[in-house]
Amino acid sequence: MASSSRADTSGVTRKLILLAVAIVVAVALYTGGWFYAASQLKERVAQELAASQQGMHAASCTDLSVRGYPFRIGVFCDSVGLDDRPAGLSASFGALRSAAQVYRPGHGIIELDGPAQVRVTPDLAFDANWDLMRASVVAWTTGLDRASIAYDGLKGRLNAPSQGVSVGVSVTHGEKHVRQSGDALDVAASLDGLSLDLGNKTLPPFNMAVDMTIANAASWLSKEGPPAGVPLGTNAELRALTFDLGEGRTMTLSGPVSIGDDGYVSGSVDLTIEGIDLWRDRISETFPDAAKTVQRVASGLRALSGGQDRAVVKLNVQQGTVYLGPFAVAEIPPL
Repeated sequence: MASSSRADTSGVTRKLILLAVAIVVAVALYTGGWFYAASQLKERVAQELAASQQGMHAASCTDLSVRGYPFRIGVFCDSVGLDDRPAGLSASFGALRSAAQVYRPGHGIIELDGPAQVRVTPDLAFDANWDLMRASVVAWTTGLDRASIAYDGLKGRLNAPSQGVSVGVSVTHGEKHVRQSGDALDVAASLDGLSLDLGNKTLPPFNMAVDMTIANAASWLSKEGPPAGVPLGTNAELRALTFDLGEGRTMTLSGPVSIGDDGYVSGSVDLTIEGIDLWRDRISETFPDAAKTVQRVASGLRALSGGQDRAVVKLNVQQGTVYLGPFAVAEIPPL
């Protein structure tokens, strides 16, 4: 009996030893595979960055590294730079951190630190910083399938000295989402607690959101990116562009719009406005030069709504001129 017991114990021990060896071997193979993949990824990214410096769209990453062992893999940079020479645009950012699950490398999470500066020739510059900025992307070999970005506590300033423009902006929370929808591109974005500093006055915070589909724009997420001249020549279905002052005082635009090759906006949109008098007062206070026009438009909206403080009307936009019925009420400059 004792001999049989020792044999059983010995068999169990051998099995445990074999299991332990198999685990060690598997871990060693996985570790070797991970570090090999990491070295290949780092080399590929370094090559792509170096090649971009010779092209029209350049990118840079200081102190490039690949981290995330054991279950993630991602690219890290101490700072990031972009240079779009055809557009005359360059940008610089703080540290970048990215991560993707080893078993799902096509879905990545990216965090980007400030401060950031975006410059567009001849003299437009946007300086910004934020508390947290995080993006999520789902990519295939041909490019992105969908992407989203969210940020908190963003503060910045847009300066264009040649145009006499200096506008400060702060946002409590913002999001943007884009995804392919057949040949079209779905876009949704929101800004909560948006406040604008116009120099001599600061607009009280308000919320803004947009939901739209851009026709024949799915290819914008491909490796080639959007064509030169975007947004010129685009057509979109505006499901909702909403401005919210709080307490139910909203303004919503919806309908088809297009931007011609000359930059002028055209379309036919429905305007739903709650709190006509408040909007009249707020816009007149912010833009006193437009006070008379705003008063005339508000009076027209009141008349069309039967004297109510809420109105639903159709606005026609022809080559940048906005018509309320037969009357031209505003001009949209070319983009």
